[in-house]
Amino acid sequence: MELRMFLFEEYKYVSKYPSLYEKIRERYIPSKERAQNTVAIKLRMLQAFYTELEDRDEIDVSPFRKLGRNRRKVVMKESYDQPIYLLQDEFLTVMKTEVPETLQETKDVFLLQCAFGSRIEDFKSLNMDKIGVNIDGIPYIHYLPQKTLKNNEHKEEIEIPIMKYALEIIKKWEFKFPILKYVTGKSGYNVKIRKLLEYCKIDRDVKIFDKDSASNIYKPLYTMGSSKLCRKTHLDMLTKVQVNMYISGHHKEGSNAVKHYSSLSLKDRFILMCAAYEQPLYKVDKELNVIG
Repeated sequence: MELRMFLFEEYKYVSKYPSLYEKIRERYIPSKERAQNTVAIKLRMLQAFYTELEDRDEIDVSPFRKLGRNRRKVVMKESYDQPIYLLQDEFLTVMKTEVPETLQETKDVFLLQCAFGSRIEDFKSLNMDKIGVNIDGIPYIHYLPQKTLKNNEHKEEIEIPIMKYALEIIKKWEFKFPILKYVTGKSGYNVKIRKLLEYCKIDRDVKIFDKDSASNIYKPLYTMGSSKLCRKTHLDMLTKVQVNMYISGHHKEGSNAVKHYSSLSLKDRFILMCAAYEQPLYKVDKELNVIG
């Protein structure tokens, strides 16, 4: 239980014992209190370690057993707020809003990440070599997602069609975004996303559970802006378009037909994505020139 409290409050010790963090990459150094889910995951990993020692008779009993079943359940419980994302009209508002030059790069990067829905580490690794064009003239990005790489036995790549507005951003920047050098921090990408959304008046109230007061609080959406918002926005927009395909009533909710999305061809997914983002269908040649 003392370790659990330390995991929550480790950020308080960083300035007190800087030598302990000298060789640790900045992104792994806590700057604020850890979330309950993060702590719960770390504790479950430790519990698995002690359980294995117990199974091998290297220790008599795991210290986690001393907590009791109910207490273990509480301290290692994961909880999730409702996902926060931009609705289609909010996303289109950002796309259509003219922003100051100081926010233009942020806008371009944000819109591009929303087009792909990639996790930030995968998104930062993209370059022009990771663009392909299929036989239908549809450009797409392809990469190995880092989070699941160890379990990706056949090293299957993710392939995501590139919508027209995304292609225009790619040609403009060629993935060379200075803003991505620092994602967190006082002037990092996440902070600039919040400034962009505030400028675009994306201020719909969203619900957040506050553990200190044990109640829901409401904040303007722009205050929750981050790279994670891009992924959630992408997934929500595609999910809704997919469901709309079956709204005629030919398929019931939860049917295998609705679950068919994951096996759709690149061309099918391209059509879906363009419908979701209100983008035109188009084709390119091997040099990424638009030909139709």
